[in-house]
Amino acid sequence: MSKLPRLTLLLPALAALLAAGPALAAAQGGAPAPRAYVNDSAGVLGAQTAARLDAVLADLDARAKAQVAVLTVKTLGGRDIETYAVETYKKWGIGDKRTSRGVLLLVAVEDRKSRIEVGYGLEGILPDGLTGAIQDEYMLPYFKAGDYAGGVTQGSLALAAAIAKDSGITLSAGAQGGQGGRRQARPLSAGQKIIAGLLLVGFIIFAIRHPVLAILLLQSVTRSGGGFGGGGFGGFGGGSSGGGGSSRSW
Repeated sequence: MSKLPRLTLLLPALAALLAAGPALAAAQGGAPAPRAYVNDSAGVLGAQTAARLDAVLADLDARAKAQVAVLTVKTLGGRDIETYAVETYKKWGIGDKRTSRGVLLLVAVEDRKSRIEVGYGLEGILPDGLTGAIQDEYMLPYFKAGDYAGGVTQGSLALAAAIAKDSGITLSAGAQGGQGGRRQARPLSAGQKIIAGLLLVGFIIFAIRHPVLAILLLQSVTRSGGGFGGGGFGGFGGGSSGGGGSSRSW
């Protein structure tokens, strides 16, 4: 049997192995590493919605020095949402280390649960009663109708608006208007497509010969927060929370 047919037979196994990488990481450490302010692991937001919301939260971080992180997951894996939120907050380090001005909006789609976890530095601005009201008024009506993109967006914007008001700023219209000033990605040229194809084939061959190293490489790229394509998100600042916030189910 030639090398090419054998490679073809191994491709399904390779695909399953690579797909298992994020699942193994999640099983070991809970939530995946953040790649942006908005992390749609459940795949319910859509790329445009996530990009628009991410731009607003980046603007808030830059001008109000407060970080709002969003995470959607399909399931909590049997854990209670409070524990999952606290562990994720600690793992990600949302907010600046000195001020802990951060907040995590967590939605578990299949478990039908949500939580807003508030960092120490924002507890005065976002008391438990307010975070509960934000979920009741801006999130749950959408979730009950199956519109997770609407609920996550409205809840995140309500949090951002409360922080912006306290900081005496108005979020820029440019950040809220679609791409938030980010450059549009240009289509790949023919030469770039050939190079990308060769790199993909090379990685597949490497993964077949060294599957464990391939998984570790993928996990390392994920933890770096930039992905293969790079990006402007530089990670969070090392903040912490003390369990303040509220949880809901529907």
